[in-house]
Amino acid sequence: MGAFRRAVRHEAVLFSSIGLLLCGRKDVPDGGVALPYAGPQRPMIVVFLVVSLVETGAFLLVDFGPVGDALLLLAEVYTAAWLLGTLAAGTTRPHVVSPDELRLRAFAQFDLRLPRADIESFTRRTENHASARTLVWGDEELVMPQNMETNIVVRLHRPVTATRPLGGTEQVRVLKLFVEDPAFAVRAFDETA
Repeated sequence: MGAFRRAVRHEAVLFSSIGLLLCGRKDVPDGGVALPYAGPQRPMIVVFLVVSLVETGAFLLVDFGPVGDALLLLAEVYTAAWLLGTLAAGTTRPHVVSPDELRLRAFAQFDLRLPRADIESFTRRTENHASARTLVWGDEELVMPQNMETNIVVRLHRPVTATRPLGGTEQVRVLKLFVEDPAFAVRAFDETA
């Protein structure tokens, strides 16, 4: 899938997440247990959303001519919808552990399914990381921090291929991720086996 198609898919997931949020649903299959991860990012996204809405109001007070006003309004509405979609994706698309698989996500940009048979261990371990990026790729390692912190380490029996957001691939054997309640996550992983 090309980068353009991936970008369109990303937007579709963002905006469908708003629909899921409005319906009060989460993208969690029957028998699956949600492992929320986006809590630490939520306040920052809400602040950006409020600033975007205030900025929209401020731009409406200035006359840029009909075309300029229309373009600015379109850009501001899209920005607010994109931020709302990001907020919704973090809420409605959590990590999921089920009897068949572990599904790891990063908002609307990343989704990796790991069959249970491939998982060697799922342990609680808090680590701080130097990068604030959502996905950090290393030597057969993927770090998925929130506020530069992870608290779960998943080790696989063998490397698996993970697809990066724009289509490149990486071999991954160790995944470090953040969940809001790591003790619950370990219990849920053990109990759904």
